[in-house]
Amino acid sequence: MEDEFVEFLKGKPDIEAFADEVIGNPEMISRLLDIIRTEKGSVKFYCEKAVRRVSEKRPELVYPYFDEIAAFLDSENSFIKWGGIITLSNLAAADDEGRFKGVFKKYFALLHSETMVTAANVAGNAYKFVEKDPAYEKSITREMLKVPQDTYLYKGEPSPECKRIMMGNIIDYFDKVFEISKSKKAMIGIAESQLDCPRKKVAKKARDFLKKHRL
Repeated sequence: MEDEFVEFLKGKPDIEAFADEVIGNPEMISRLLDIIRTEKGSVKFYCEKAVRRVSEKRPELVYPYFDEIAAFLDSENSFIKWGGIITLSNLAAADDEGRFKGVFKKYFALLHSETMVTAANVAGNAYKFVEKDPAYEKSITREMLKVPQDTYLYKGEPSPECKRIMMGNIIDYFDKVFEISKSKKAMIGIAESQLDCPRKKVAKKARDFLKKHRL
């Protein structure tokens, strides 16, 4: 029966329809996680995507598997790690037990990874934790303010373009939490430093941010 299930998943059924099926039969989440852990082929990526989609729609159904999702942060496979980053952020909405506190350091250490995509997934989803519990804002913002000192690599070499992309991501985060933050001055300073960014999209984000928030 399990082999038949795996073969079915290898056919990559419509992800939205399948996620809805899992929502109707949440015991399937455990089976999907088992496949992610044990399968060597690409079917594990489909399963990760399905779990992630369920976490977006119904985070409370995936929340009982919090520790298993958190283990993805240690995955040697980048796609599984990135999925874990996003799914954990989705689970914030259901984290009434405060379990994220136990993995906070590990999660935000990835913000300073030399791999930009890893760091960008953390930066792009960090606001979800603040939406759930504003008490996270101070410590998350502290990590975001360190990003200008970070270096991101492309093919083993420091990449100014990757750094520019990351600066855009943290400005997006600043915009979402600005009103409740006590780090407004520091946020504005970083935004001002990006006004002449060669990446036009980032420079525009900086201008828009400052127009909206400069005191």
